[in-house]
Amino acid sequence: MILHRLAFVGAVRKLDNANAYRTEDANTLYGRGAIIHSVAPYGTVCCAVTAAWVWLGGEFPKTIDIVSTSHFRTLTYGRKIRVFNRNAPQEHLTSIGDLHITTPQRTACDIALLSEEEAGEIYANETVCALMETYGFRPTDCLDILAANRFWQNSPRAKQFFRIIEHCF
Repeated sequence: MILHRLAFVGAVRKLDNANAYRTEDANTLYGRGAIIHSVAPYGTVCCAVTAAWVWLGGEFPKTIDIVSTSHFRTLTYGRKIRVFNRNAPQEHLTSIGDLHITTPQRTACDIALLSEEEAGEIYANETVCALMETYGFRPTDCLDILAANRFWQNSPRAKQFFRIIEHCF
């Protein structure tokens, strides 16, 4: 009952009916990193939509996206864990506090590689462009990552997207 009242007044944001995080923690990059570090499975790398939330903020993601070779079947804080088993070389990774996370460039690639249905649900095009504007990289950076990993699922569509927006940056 207290959790619901605190969420109603905006002091916390609910993850599920029993867990929440402080609203003010979600206002900074390091705060969002700490929140995801406490939610994500130990020893994994945060990627895709979850990484975009850490980098940009906004609404908490509906899934916890990670790079891992393991399978996770149980919900974590009311959210499904979505596993990406993609190559993640060291130059695509960074840390925010204790959280291991994909770089903004790699995060943009992961979002562009989502299926059309998933991409539409999360406003993928806008998210990718926001990452580019906020962190100062260009579509050619993403095209280089995709060229080195040409067998990723949905790679042709992602490449086409980055080529279309290339003249905007």
